[in-house]
Amino acid sequence: MMCGSICQYRGIMSQETNVHDHDKSNLREMYRQMKLTREVELALLDLVEAGEIPGDAHMCNGQEASAVGTCFALDDDDLITGTHRSHGHVLAMGTDVNELLAEFGGKKTGVGGGRGGEFHLYDPENGVFETSAVVGASVPHGAGAALSSQIDNDDRVTVAFFGDGASNEGVVFETMNMAAIWDLPIVFLCENNQYAVSTSSDYSIPTDDISDRATAFDMPGKTIDGQDVLTVYDEVSEAVAAARNGEGPQFVECETYRYFGHFSAEQDLLGDRPYRTEEEIQEWRENRDPLKLFKDRVTDAGVMDDSEFEDIDHAVDETVEEAVEFMRDSEEPAGERALETIYAEDNVQPAPKYR
Repeated sequence: MMCGSICQYRGIMSQETNVHDHDKSNLREMYRQMKLTREVELALLDLVEAGEIPGDAHMCNGQEASAVGTCFALDDDDLITGTHRSHGHVLAMGTDVNELLAEFGGKKTGVGGGRGGEFHLYDPENGVFETSAVVGASVPHGAGAALSSQIDNDDRVTVAFFGDGASNEGVVFETMNMAAIWDLPIVFLCENNQYAVSTSSDYSIPTDDISDRATAFDMPGKTIDGQDVLTVYDEVSEAVAAARNGEGPQFVECETYRYFGHFSAEQDLLGDRPYRTEEEIQEWRENRDPLKLFKDRVTDAGVMDDSEFEDIDHAVDETVEEAVEFMRDSEEPAGERALETIYAEDNVQPAPKYR
């Protein structure tokens, strides 16, 4: 597998789904969610660079199809656990865009009351069990959620998102082993975006596909084209159905790519020592962009035309502009509430959202 090369897709499952097999309203919504994720993140980057939001931005631009296709395959009661790059995941699950941007800004109106920022998101009303900046933590957390579902017999499936870097963490293997022993209803969803910070998956992973590792746990595993939202939807739907039907944990690797660095200030640290070329980034942008691939397929099939996509783009732009203003106008959380939800109180149930 040549890292960053388009030719790596020769061995990756990318079934040519008939666009006409999908309802037009679903196709529109898939595109809207991918576009929304991209524009929300670009707004986040602008706000971080302008100093309006503290810290750095950890962008998932380029990975929208993996997030949307996966979450589109879930039922309303299903759960996800995520990473430091989970903006697309939570938006695809239905988290309110105003509340998400407010959370990025540490505001009282944020989905976590301003406590989690961009890393530690929590939205149980929309199936977001948690996201975590701790590499690999989403996997045991997801298994815990799946174990609860198994005990309660509630028919839920949990998808645990993690990256190629996390796939080398011991806790991931330990959790996969436990999940296999207990036949947990979980899908391990590895988003291989080619780099763990600056370390390429070519260098750090000896197998052709990360999904090959599932074999050690007698677990079904497959590697798919993570830039094709319809392929992701179809293949993850199969994995989710298998997990829900009692067939045990499933493993899906989405081959994808992030256009930006590991975090927004990365270039300041790297200086003249880049770990990938501009040519590589442009190759993915021009030839494997998930939004462009989707538009081309749908328009070629005659299901939607350019004007319909332009209408969606315009609506998304308005939504994001309103969300930015909502974040700016929102109150800062009161300092005296800093320790709330840290310590348990007798006979007090936690609120659905940390407000």
